[in-house]
Amino acid sequence: MKKLVFAMILSILGSTALSAAHGPGKTEPIRVLLLDGQSGGPYHAWQLTSTVLKKELEDAGIFRVTVVTSPRFGEDFSNFKPDFSAYQTIVLNYDAPDWPADLRLELENYVKNGGGLVVVHAADNSFPDWPAFNQMIGIGGWRGRSEKSGLLWYFKEGKLVSDNSSGSAGSHGNRLPFQLETRAPEHPIMKGLPRVWMHGADELYATLRGPGENMTVLATAHSDPANHGTGHDEPMLMVLTYGKGRVFHTTMGHDVQALSCVGFITTYQRGAEWAATGRVTQKVPADFPTADSVSLRVAIARMDPAFLNGPAQANPFDGLANAALTAMKKRADELGIGGVAVVAYFEGDKIQSWTSKMLVIGRMRDEPSQADKGANLIGIAYAKAVEMADTLRDSGSQVRPPMTGEFGWKGGVIVHGKNGYLIAAFSGGKSEDDVKISRAGVEELGTGL
Repeated sequence: MKKLVFAMILSILGSTALSAAHGPGKTEPIRVLLLDGQSGGPYHAWQLTSTVLKKELEDAGIFRVTVVTSPRFGEDFSNFKPDFSAYQTIVLNYDAPDWPADLRLELENYVKNGGGLVVVHAADNSFPDWPAFNQMIGIGGWRGRSEKSGLLWYFKEGKLVSDNSSGSAGSHGNRLPFQLETRAPEHPIMKGLPRVWMHGADELYATLRGPGENMTVLATAHSDPANHGTGHDEPMLMVLTYGKGRVFHTTMGHDVQALSCVGFITTYQRGAEWAATGRVTQKVPADFPTADSVSLRVAIARMDPAFLNGPAQANPFDGLANAALTAMKKRADELGIGGVAVVAYFEGDKIQSWTSKMLVIGRMRDEPSQADKGANLIGIAYAKAVEMADTLRDSGSQVRPPMTGEFGWKGGVIVHGKNGYLIAAFSGGKSEDDVKISRAGVEELGTGL
């Protein structure tokens, strides 16, 4: 990513000004169903982001938005019967592993028969084993996706290319501002936007995988290796067709701060209109970001209760943990091994609390069979980590018999850092290979802790 001076243009615009800027005539509003109800974790605060996503559409002056909250995966869906056909487009702010078969079929038929679909940020983590959904979104990440889920897609030398490399799907670096490059300037969503423009601090999704069928990439962003990136120009905005339906897919929008970027707001509003109608009537706002300036709407940013607390203090472990897990993934890929990686850190010479992060690399479990009861690789990796937190020795060192909750298996590495202990554990391969992968993790943690 080029070095840029980020001039923060803070525009305090009310909904009246926004409606006037877009200015279509008085016509029947576009009917939108915003569907939420679950995310992969508390880091995706769907209750808060749904409120923002609803307001941003309503501020455009051409949408009427209804919010419906789905049961969580594993809960009772018997009374959840949304009438998709009553809406012109559906906005997904929802991330769950699966849906009941009848609900999946209803969404498939809705889009196939001409309904619109808008996929926001982590909604592309959903439903990894639902083939039709993955065709609708083109590419997705996490929830166990791997090369079996489809190809990697990115831009190279100005063209969209596919890559059949092995490995897990889904990654991102720290949340920083980044620059987008328009790739389809004549598409109705992008028409009139700058060739290059800045987006506010957000997760830059990379290594997404999928069928990529009937997909046009509207804009990309460079995944900077200096921020744990791939070095590729990764798809950020996409449109797809599924049957007669139109799909707009944005990978941006992790939190309220990211949603307050005028670039996000504009492409989201225009993308929703296009998904519903096939055209875009909204004008490009005067405060749209430039090639070296982020533009935020404070009225949106203030919807986050944490706004008045000021910028969050950086936790040095977070960035190093991402780098350590990336190093472990790289080593696992070199060894041709899938499994689960865990890194953790605690201060002092005796654990009272710790901070940890986990990454699924290819698979998180070994399925049971008649001869084997299977294995939960997440549980094994964390068991190695907690053993090391107690003994302060590498897992499986046999300094004492394994306690309940431990296995006494090798594969985890612990070292003393500057002010505390660094832990990395891997489960998925032979013990000696798990150790090699874990060592790559603690070496990376040791560069800063």
